[in-house]
Amino acid sequence: MFKEEKLVLSQVIDNRMLQRLLNSFTIATGLGASIVDPEGNLVVIPEKSPGVCKFCNLIRSTEEGLRRCKESMAKGGRFSAQLGEPYIFLCHAGLIEWAAPIVLYEQYLGSFMCGQVLMWNLDKVARNELVSKNLDLGISSKDLIEAAQELSVISGPNVQAAAEMLFVVANYIAKTSMITLMQRREITTQQAKLAEEIHARKQMEEALRDVTARTPEPIYPLEKERELLGRVRMGDRTGAKEILNELLGSIIFNSAADTEIMKARILELLVVLSRAAVEGGANLQRLLGLNYEYVQELAKIEDLEEICIWIVKVLDTFLDIVYETRDDKRFKVVQEAMEYIKNHYKENLTLDDLADVLYISPYYLSHLFREQLGYTFVDFLTRVRVEKAKKLLAESNLSIIRIAEEVGYSDSSYFSKVFKKLENITPSKYRNQISS
Repeated sequence: MFKEEKLVLSQVIDNRMLQRLLNSFTIATGLGASIVDPEGNLVVIPEKSPGVCKFCNLIRSTEEGLRRCKESMAKGGRFSAQLGEPYIFLCHAGLIEWAAPIVLYEQYLGSFMCGQVLMWNLDKVARNELVSKNLDLGISSKDLIEAAQELSVISGPNVQAAAEMLFVVANYIAKTSMITLMQRREITTQQAKLAEEIHARKQMEEALRDVTARTPEPIYPLEKERELLGRVRMGDRTGAKEILNELLGSIIFNSAADTEIMKARILELLVVLSRAAVEGGANLQRLLGLNYEYVQELAKIEDLEEICIWIVKVLDTFLDIVYETRDDKRFKVVQEAMEYIKNHYKENLTLDDLADVLYISPYYLSHLFREQLGYTFVDFLTRVRVEKAKKLLAESNLSIIRIAEEVGYSDSSYFSKVFKKLENITPSKYRNQISS
């Protein structure tokens, strides 16, 4: 979903939250920690710490030492991301460090970097080794040894435990950030669809005004309201949201961005959604209680964008309740039937064929469709085919005849009749409308 986008750590995760985590970690463990980007730059450090120890500060005080330090942390972070686990390593200056990668949608955004410790006592041999590793940087040996004497000596198991702790934290951050990104994308997508819907309606309105004067149309098309009812009854979350966006665009357009009028129309839509949820199997008393809460919530919202986001959340809640209250065994059969139809809509599929696949009688399957969805088998198959046809009309240059064949109709004239019955427009006019 986000693989194509170039994600940046600071744009998807709040630095203040990361700093709080580092503060808590350093206080709890007494170890230094920081967060580095993929190039090894320090991007987040604890409030009361420079992010590196005194020894490392000496090394980083030289241009070459800073370059080596960044390169060492960059390599450690990248390798931990490739491994998919914490990576403990010996840095260029001779200290023990470990990296815990922050990976989001297969993109490495940076890592927790911790350590700058020793795993052995600082005896004469160890001191000489540290000095020799950094001799060419021109730093006083005396200063290096004094700084090294302040380094913590940590056992292997303790290093491993600290590395695992940071890895768990990094994973948790990645998961919560995924949820945030998905929500942000959903809101952005909804806003974009609303803008498209309003623009399309303005164009249609202007064109119709030029052709002939006519009586105003309803605040939103009633056939869309009926379609929304059907989608909610089916538990079709994606389809319901698409229809809801169309209705919201219509409401905003006809309300002239007046908040009070908008709220009144949204309340009407709330009733529609509530009724659809009840017809889908939701508990009436529970929904009445929710509706009371929603009316109070809506009264406090003044921003049009917030109203649109709010009603989508209401739709999600109603659909959740529909799923919760369904007869699981019966609806599971219908779900399998729906999934099979979506994968085989191109074929000459009949109710008997589908019943054979599911090992139930055609009569019982027909009954389940009506009971669980409020649709017949043919109704649902037709809707799936028409939705696929709309996508082909919008995204391809295929002829109407070819599109009819692609969605399971050998007769293009019959396909056009079916399409017009559902969409109130012919396939060719639909294509012209969306391409204009």
